[in-house]
This record gives sequence, C-alpha cells and structure tokens, in this order.
Amino acid sequence: MMDILTACCTGHACPGDAARGAAAPTRALAGLLGLALLSASAAFGQSWPAKPVRVIVPYPPGGVADITARIYMPRLTEAWNQSVLIDNRPGANGSIGAELAAKSSADGYTLLMATASETTINPNVYAKLGYDTLRDFSPISLASHNPVVLVAGAATPFRTLGDLLAASRSKPGTLAYGTPGSGSIHHLSMELLRMNGGPSLIHVPYKGGGPATAAAVGGETPLAAVALAPALPHIRSGKLRALALAAPKRSSLAGDAPTFTELGFMIEASNWVGLLAPAGTPQSIIARVNQDIVRAAQGAELRERFAAAGSEAATSTPAAFSAFIGRELAKFAKVVKAARITID
Repeated sequence: MMDILTACCTGHACPGDAARGAAAPTRALAGLLGLALLSASAAFGQSWPAKPVRVIVPYPPGGVADITARIYMPRLTEAWNQSVLIDNRPGANGSIGAELAAKSSADGYTLLMATASETTINPNVYAKLGYDTLRDFSPISLASHNPVVLVAGAATPFRTLGDLLAASRSKPGTLAYGTPGSGSIHHLSMELLRMNGGPSLIHVPYKGGGPATAAAVGGETPLAAVALAPALPHIRSGKLRALALAAPKRSSLAGDAPTFTELGFMIEASNWVGLLAPAGTPQSIIARVNQDIVRAAQGAELRERFAAAGSEAATSTPAAFSAFIGRELAKFAKVVKAARITID
C-alpha cells in the first residue's frame, strides 16, 4: 500500500521534499556526531589511566575499607601501570570522604572505596548529606564482605555473650561498646540486639573500625562491635575475645565464636566494601576497572590475604552492584525507623 506522504505527492512536487532534503544532512550530521562521541569515549577509556589514580577511603587506616583497599591496590597498580594512591579521609561515619569523592571530576582518576555505612545507612540517618548515593555515584563492583563481630577486651570478665547479658541485666546502661561511627552497620547491629532482648549498652562512636578496635584492646571501652577484619589480629593474639558473629555461619578465622543466630538473636550484618566512581564517569572506564577488580579477586594469593585478614573477596557486575545498593538502602530504612536513629 502506498503511504500517505507518497500518495499526496504523486504527479507533482511535494512540499515535504525540501524539508526532507534539509533534514537529511542534519540527521547525517547527528549520526556522525554520535559516532564521534562514542569513539572519543572508547579512546578515552583505552588511554586511561595516563596518570596516578586516587582511591578515597572514607575511614582511618586499619579499618575494613582501608584493609580492602590495600589488598587490591598493588594488583591494580600492576594492571594499570600507574600508581594507585590511597587517600584516607575519615569523619562523619564516612560521609566526609564520600562527599569529596562525589564532587570530584568524573574522569576516572578519583574513586571511592565505599562501605555499607556511608552509602546505604547514612542517607537514612543523617538529616542532611552532601551527596546522594543513587544520583552521585556510578557503582563499579563489590570488593569484599566482612561480618560484624562483637568483641570484649581481654581484661574484662566477659568470655561469652551470656556473661555480658548477665552483667548488663544486673547493671543496665553501665557498659560501653565502641563502633566505627553512629549509624554505622555495627551500631545498627547492636541496636537490633538490644531491641531483641540483648544487653543495654552505652554506644561510643569512633572515626573508623581501627580506632574502635584499638579502644577495646587498650581498655578505653570494654567492648566493640566492628568488622572481623580489624579485630582478627587481636583475637588471635588474645587481646580481644570474640563473643558473637553477625554472620549466617561460624568462621574458622574467629575460633569458636558462635553466631548471634545460634544464641537466639536473628542478626546478620556484613560491612561490605565496594568501589564507586563519581556519576558521569565514562562507561569504558567503569568497565575497565570492573574487569581488573574481578581479575584480581580471582587470584589465590589475594583471596589468602583476605582470609588472613578475616574478610572475603567479593565482586559483581556494575549493574548487580547498583541493584544491591538499592536493596540495602530500602532494608536499612526500615531498621533505622524501628530503632529511631537520627543524626543531625
């Protein structure tokens, strides 16, 4: 069947001919421009990195994000033939470093070694943040999983969670525990424990897992809820005792420490770590970094280093990581509301 445009113009000049004649070069130009942009993006990705890459760690040295970064970075330095510089920017439960990364140039030369706290919990507990997790970042890949562990200093009388429960019930609100920060996944884990009949404790926030762990080792606080990674060397040396793990099963790394679930408390929490880039970073660079992270994580030596540190290598596609972050945001919104946690 003849189309309407052809039918109306049969046998005489059609007014649309001139318009179509003018539009054709325009469409061709747009197509060429699109191809040029794609080619430029691909070329940019192929030439990247042409200088050192900065990875912002929003916590002090010694915490799980810092440990994860320092395990991966030598592999990425080798893959990229460029220095990978770790920039520790602690404060506000990771928000200071996250905001700095969010406002950095989207050229692939600034990345964020993020955790659950600043990406999925802070948006639910802080009244104001200088960034939006979904809007301001492009997920690259998960990097590690790190179960939360409740530990007691060697100088304390607590050898089991039962010991702690008994002491707390006899003198409620007198025992303190440290965490990497208010509103952190470690803090929320302990709030869930309290809400489910666990001990009533005083929360002492620190600026990262390293300082919180050191406080328990030094006796500044009798207890700490931190990721297993920074606590593990002190558990092995006997300076800390692991009372319970917020993991689905026991870890051979943590000795005989039971899980909270075994003890009757349905608490599972992992302070995962993953790599993000500022939103707008070229997809060719996102794909390149993801490829190199995944390849690095497959190495036996890297996995052994994570196991020795009390952690586990974990990777994902950018799309899967983005979906995971969305689910975690929704999950913690419910927990924060139930625990009534807010931070100005």
